[in-house]
Amino acid sequence: MNNKHAFESLFKTSYTSLYFYAFHFINDIEASKDIVSDAFRYVWEHCGEMDPEAVKGYLYVSVRNKCLNYLRHQHVHAQYIEFCRQVSEDSVETEYRETGERTMRLRKALDTLSPRTRQILEECYVHKKKYREVAHEQAISISAVRKHIMKALRTIRAEFAKNN
Repeated sequence: MNNKHAFESLFKTSYTSLYFYAFHFINDIEASKDIVSDAFRYVWEHCGEMDPEAVKGYLYVSVRNKCLNYLRHQHVHAQYIEFCRQVSEDSVETEYRETGERTMRLRKALDTLSPRTRQILEECYVHKKKYREVAHEQAISISAVRKHIMKALRTIRAEFAKNN
């Protein structure tokens, strides 16, 4: 993968099939495009280090792994939303105390985050913005948004794992 023409040819011949491959896993048009684009970006950035005959296989493996990570993230996202719903609902006194405790733990975890990481987390989860939108607003890459989200979720998970 030493030249621009070989990369362009690979992109033109493989993008559509990789997109449908990703879409088959996650059933999300924009996320599928992002995943395939990220895989190609990595190949472009590391094309001198890669075996030209292995690049296409690498792309498929990379797209599959990114799709699986996306699905895992969606599961965590769903749990976070459910937790937020539980926090906002009025319930029995016992549940109220437990929810209050979880809320305090969540706030404690959120307070340890940097202001930028916390803002990115809130934009994605509270305001339901896509990573691309947040990246554009913050003038950072989509990968940087993902890293902030992963850092925030890791911190929140660690806080909840302490006493469980």
